[in-house]
Amino acid sequence: MRAPLEDIVRAEGEVRLGWAGSTTLMDYLNFEDALSPVMTAMVGGLPVRRVPAKSRSVRMAAIGAIGHTFEGGEVHVWGTGCSPWKNPSAPADRRVAFAPSGHGAIVLHATSGPVAEKLMSNGGPRPGLYGDPAWLLPRFYRPRIRKKWKLGVILHLSELADRSYEARPQPAFARYRVPEEFRDDVHLITTVTPLGVPALKAKLDEILACERIVSMSMHGLVVAEAYGIPCLYFPPLPEPRGLGRLELDPDGPADLRIVDLYLGLGRRHVAAYFQDRGLPTDWQAVMDAVDRAWEPAQFDADRLIDVFPFSPAPLKASSGRSIWDHPTIKGLVLQHDVALLRQQDRDTEGEVEAEAPAAAPSSNQSPARALNGARQSEPEISPVMNGVAAEPKGPAPQMTPEVATLLRMNADRISIPLSWAATTRESPHANLGDTLSALIVAGMAGVPVRRAGFDQPIERMVAVGTIGHNQRNGVLHFWGTGVDAERNPVDPLVRGYVRPSDTQFHIHALRGPNSARTLRAAGMHVPDIFGDPVWMLPRFWPMKDVEKTHDLGVILHITELEDRTLEAAVKPALRRYGIPEAFKDRIRLINTHCPPTPEGMRRKVAEIVSCRAIVSTSLHGLVISETYGIPCAWFATYGDGEGRMLELGNPQHQIDHRMRDFYSGVGRSTLSSYCLDRSRPTDWNAVLSWVHGKWQPLVYDDTPLIRAFPMPLAVSPEAPSWPLPGEIVDRIDY
Repeated sequence: MRAPLEDIVRAEGEVRLGWAGSTTLMDYLNFEDALSPVMTAMVGGLPVRRVPAKSRSVRMAAIGAIGHTFEGGEVHVWGTGCSPWKNPSAPADRRVAFAPSGHGAIVLHATSGPVAEKLMSNGGPRPGLYGDPAWLLPRFYRPRIRKKWKLGVILHLSELADRSYEARPQPAFARYRVPEEFRDDVHLITTVTPLGVPALKAKLDEILACERIVSMSMHGLVVAEAYGIPCLYFPPLPEPRGLGRLELDPDGPADLRIVDLYLGLGRRHVAAYFQDRGLPTDWQAVMDAVDRAWEPAQFDADRLIDVFPFSPAPLKASSGRSIWDHPTIKGLVLQHDVALLRQQDRDTEGEVEAEAPAAAPSSNQSPARALNGARQSEPEISPVMNGVAAEPKGPAPQMTPEVATLLRMNADRISIPLSWAATTRESPHANLGDTLSALIVAGMAGVPVRRAGFDQPIERMVAVGTIGHNQRNGVLHFWGTGVDAERNPVDPLVRGYVRPSDTQFHIHALRGPNSARTLRAAGMHVPDIFGDPVWMLPRFWPMKDVEKTHDLGVILHITELEDRTLEAAVKPALRRYGIPEAFKDRIRLINTHCPPTPEGMRRKVAEIVSCRAIVSTSLHGLVISETYGIPCAWFATYGDGEGRMLELGNPQHQIDHRMRDFYSGVGRSTLSSYCLDRSRPTDWNAVLSWVHGKWQPLVYDDTPLIRAFPMPLAVSPEAPSWPLPGEIVDRIDY
């Protein structure tokens, strides 16, 4: 049986890597290809040894569109691309479609994009994680480089007249001619690089010295995007000339590598500057187009590190030195005698053709390593039985002073992968209930959290929000999570929850019994521990000094607002939110959007606490009201304007499933509700009378929920107040 990659790497003290390296017949490196061993060494922390594409060895693949070249053994793919052709350099009429070899297995950890993933998965499971390892360069090297040129133009190797170290385009390519008036502003860049690590650093510095980039090279764009340099793809297509929109069609005329790159970033089209190779370029128009059209790419570098094929140990530069001076990087061998390389591999591994048929290509669906590298000090997860966490035995262990000290000493490195409905570039403002998940988990654990995707194949926590039904892949730790019984992560066309494959569930606590019933029906073990983590807020923010300024706060759901901004108005059709003049100073409409910072969230909570009573269509508006002891009621979206005590156990009573789940979980049998269709005006006196007349303080023991917390606690369950260190929560990207 073949040893796992991790065992081989540790035993040999080096990483076996296949990449498109330089041969002894070449006196240069291709900058793009040579980044593969560099990034593997930087993240893995070990020397890298080149192995052939055809080999029986267990090995890695990283940077480059080289997935189609591998045969035999076991290839662990990390950010690799792939051609749809087995022989992409052949004439079009002689190309052979690529299919993974029957000799060996391809293990997908991450790919350059969804096209490469589809090609290499051979119809099998796909991890759904995309990204080129060159995205990680700024983690290791972020120099202060003086800008020398207004525009850098990166050529593809195929456009060069020769392999000299200066960019010399083919003579017929008029688009690369730079008029005299632009000689100091426009700089042509070749990826042909002198042999050696210092030359790679110099090439990177050359790119970083440009204020803008247009590129035919994929890694020219990756480097520019990673360092935040405004950039555009520079396709040699005649139409539409100038700035235009490029549809990311894998079957279209654009370079598939670049199409795959941006598809992996979630784009469906990108801005590009179209310029026929035979026509001269208006360089000022190009610079103006970059300034006008570039949109910064959003890339989660932590996710790519999390799926590194073995436990990463990222290199660190010595004080006053660059990462390029690290002995592991300086010692990389970047030029090889390919014939000798193949012979050495045959001597140790044998012939590829002699190998017995191997397993079909597979995806890296094994449980993610426990918070790797610098996080090895954290406790082991619960034992797993048939993919479900075993029931915890006895009370949760208290964090010892030694563990607390260790966590403090490593606070700059340790973080918890957490899935929550985070902000995006399109929606930069936080939704209070969703974002509190990150703050509460970080506060209770005493270390920051980092974003984890809903389908990311790593071990992660899932806490606040009705998001349990969206989760798949990896090892999931649910704590106070809600589940929608009508939805699933497998097929959106199928009604009802479907348990995803390749996923391990550790259910520590859920929001309520309805969520528990859904997961139990899917075969999971769920302890009878219920509650919403937002209940913990008063321990962090007591709010005892907040002055009461309004008789009633009306908390809206985000779907009731015209847009997702801090100043968003109520949709005009929702007449029930109209406030008569007599109530202008007594009633406050509350938008749950807030700045994505701890202080922004604290101010929004204070806005709620400043009200003497609350009605809310938002679940967390009610949870916050209950935990701060504010009289409240659910503002149901149907009815003629009457207060009702709805029975949580009665399916005939129309109750939002989130409210039914939470209130059932904290021991209530009825829900105080004011029922009014949103198209009708509100009798605010009747609302106030109902809320104050029917509300009873919610008595809830949160100790079981606290003790079920999946991480070591940095707080005491018995303490009435908990610290919220700014050095922890202020570092989170909410």
